[in-house]
Formats: sequence, structure tokens, C-alpha cells
Amino acid sequence: MTKLYCLCGFIGSGKTTYAKQLSEQHSAFRFSIDEWMIPLYGEHMERDVFNARLNTLESLFKESALQMISLGMPVIFDLGLWKKQDRTDMAMWAESHNLDFELIYLDVDFDVCQQRAFARNDTRGDQAYEMTPEMLTLFWSWFEVPSSDEAITIITPNS
Repeated sequence: MTKLYCLCGFIGSGKTTYAKQLSEQHSAFRFSIDEWMIPLYGEHMERDVFNARLNTLESLFKESALQMISLGMPVIFDLGLWKKQDRTDMAMWAESHNLDFELIYLDVDFDVCQQRAFARNDTRGDQAYEMTPEMLTLFWSWFEVPSSDEAITIITPNS
């Protein structure tokens, strides 16, 4: 059975880098939310607008993933999945479609994520959002670290 990999982690945790490695390793198609959101919708926007656009893209990714998986192509979702409910919903969706599913959490502490995000600001192009200290602090307050009751693979990348 062809697999769906879903990556969870904070900004700067290395999700996209890890997704690219997984893609090469498994000849998988990779959906990276920032790589679609920024070219389609531009930089920062109001949170409710961002969430609506995110939901639209996630729906399109899911429909496309089902087609790809039916053709035997593994798929990677590089989405973030910051909330436990988002991870639960994704797992339930995968189960409802009988998919071989793996949820992977990139466990990187806030200070390292912040350093990486600031370093990326200089080279991001249209592949990542510019981050400020205030934004990262706010977003970290929204991030729910996966708990032991979640079926999740924990990866601790090198800093």
C-alpha cells in the first residue's frame, strides 16, 4: 500500500527539509503549504483569511493525494499541524480513506526554531514567510506539542 506522510512541527523545525529528504527516499510527491500559499496569496494576511485559504489548499491537497496514492505514488503533507485536533482530523481522514498513514513530529525547541526562522528571512524568496520575534512568540503560544497519547513518530533533527 502506498503511504501518506504528514509532518508536524513549528516554524523552523525543519519540516520542509525533512519532507524533501523523504520525497527523495520514497519517490513521493510533496505538498508544502508555504510553497503554495505565498505564490498564490502573497505575504501576511488577516488570520481568518489565512485560515480560509489554508483550508482550501488542504482540501485540494487531500483530493490530489487520493488520486496520486491510487496511482501508487507516496505523498507527503508538509503542513505544520500545530493543533492536536488538526492532527486527529488528519488521522481520521486518512483512516476513512484506508490510507497507510504516518504522522511525524519534528521535535525542535523554540530557540533553535527561532534562530532558523531568522536565518531563513534573508534567503526565503517566495518559499517561506518573513518572521519577526513577536510573530514567533505569538505562534509558539498557539502550537500544541504532541502528547504521548498521539500515534506519532518523533524525530529530533540535528540542530
